[in-house]
Amino acid sequence: MQNNDTLQDFHSYGASLQSREIFLHNYFSGAEDENPGVDYRMSTMFIKNIRALEKKSQDPITIHMNSIGGEWSDGMAIYDAISLSKCYVTIIVYGQAESMSSIILQAAGERIITPNSYFMIHYGSSDASGDYLNVQNLAKYEQAICDKMIDIYSQSCICGKFFKDKYGTNVSSVKKFLHRKLKQGDWYLDSQESVLYGFTDKVMQSM
Repeated sequence: MQNNDTLQDFHSYGASLQSREIFLHNYFSGAEDENPGVDYRMSTMFIKNIRALEKKSQDPITIHMNSIGGEWSDGMAIYDAISLSKCYVTIIVYGQAESMSSIILQAAGERIITPNSYFMIHYGSSDASGDYLNVQNLAKYEQAICDKMIDIYSQSCICGKFFKDKYGTNVSSVKKFLHRKLKQGDWYLDSQESVLYGFTDKVMQSM
């Protein structure tokens, strides 16, 4: 009966108080729906789940993540919920960690990627439109988002073998490298490369 309760929790709520696991995936309601990626529904459900687990105890939490990118603000809500948690959080990536989900991953204490998953980062797209002043204001805000994104990546990946060997502890040089790389477009890495560059900690070998 206990196993059935756990399975019901996984499917109905995307989490289990008993096993302290959260399943972070895209919202879906029908076969014809487009994949919305990280959005307000995902972030709302996730914040409820992690708070429920935190209230029960401060034992470690494991997050199973399978998600494409999505909205910055909703992704950062998830990022902050993980970063501010008193529980040690491990994220396991399935399929892909791209765009916003690759940023969420950096909030975890341990970042694990499955062998056939990939990692991708890039500059986000712009929704700038409207009158001149509004476009200017949005452009400034989007520049601040890009700077924050580079800060998050550089603080995480400076410990990767590639950057340690190339730049030591020089965060400024890492940031310049990332800016140059992202100006070339989407940067795709396989699971082993994501570890080499420090975006993940290890490739999962077994469950």
